[in-house]
Amino acid sequence: MISTDLSIILFLQSYEWAVPMMRFASFLGSLEFMLLSMPFLFWCWDAPRGFRVGLILVASHGLNAALKVALHGPRPYWIDPSVQALSTQPSFGMPSGHAQNAVSIWGLTAYLIHKRWAVALAAGVCLFIGISRAYLGAHLLGDVLVGWAAGAVFLGLFIRAMPVLEERIGRMDLKGQIALAFLASLAIILLYLLGRASVAGWQVPPAWEANALRAGGEAIAPFSPVDALLAAGMVLGVSSGYAILKRWGGFRVDGLSRRLVCYLLGMAGVVLIWHALREAQVHAVGWIINYIMITLAGLWVTLGAPLIFIRLGLAEREEPADR
Repeated sequence: MISTDLSIILFLQSYEWAVPMMRFASFLGSLEFMLLSMPFLFWCWDAPRGFRVGLILVASHGLNAALKVALHGPRPYWIDPSVQALSTQPSFGMPSGHAQNAVSIWGLTAYLIHKRWAVALAAGVCLFIGISRAYLGAHLLGDVLVGWAAGAVFLGLFIRAMPVLEERIGRMDLKGQIALAFLASLAIILLYLLGRASVAGWQVPPAWEANALRAGGEAIAPFSPVDALLAAGMVLGVSSGYAILKRWGGFRVDGLSRRLVCYLLGMAGVVLIWHALREAQVHAVGWIINYIMITLAGLWVTLGAPLIFIRLGLAEREEPADR
């Protein structure tokens, strides 16, 4: 099966003219693109819907981090030096995070838009993203298929649970909502630790490390918890911030120019928070700093930035939720 996948990847890579197009498709499924688009949806489209899309993104990313460690599958260029490493990552390959997250994010967005064209667009983008990951040598076809399947199952469960959870969480007080967000954050970390424990004693084959270093020029770190911590911190930050914002009153931004200013101002805040905390990072507590950094970034997206928008007159405050 792996040999067949490798043959298909080598065949796809023979079409060198497609590299720019495939890089663009891969970007549409990248965490970087989704972390740029999620704040846009929240600030400039619709806050409740944007929050749901952001929540499924970080939850799917955390699940994917745990699955990668538990399944610990290699990337194509780790096992076959003839595969071009047009996209390199230090994590394991199974399942494809791009494919899983794409189905989750684009699928939920299409569901919330509730139009046939949105469903068709989401399906086409997810297919395009999956093919691009194989073309770029980042994933075997099996990684992509499992990623699509995991994303579809998670999307279905999320859509089914969403109304019930929103109704029950809405009845909780603010302290209870923040405590639940913290428990959800810990659950993501625990899920990663369970995946790590399931492969205790297993070692990455030296050939994988050597091939990856030769092809990509950087050492792999497939057991790094950074993705799990990123997802965990973001769950805590965006959920807590949104809970507080709803208690104080939501916000609404009208007009194209105001939306553009809000997005640029908000993203500038994200960059400043990220840079400031990176500068203050202490190696002895590096993982803790990363967790705090992403939590604060999440709080800025769902609470800090909207309050600044209101203060500057760029947004209007909505009615606060019943206390």
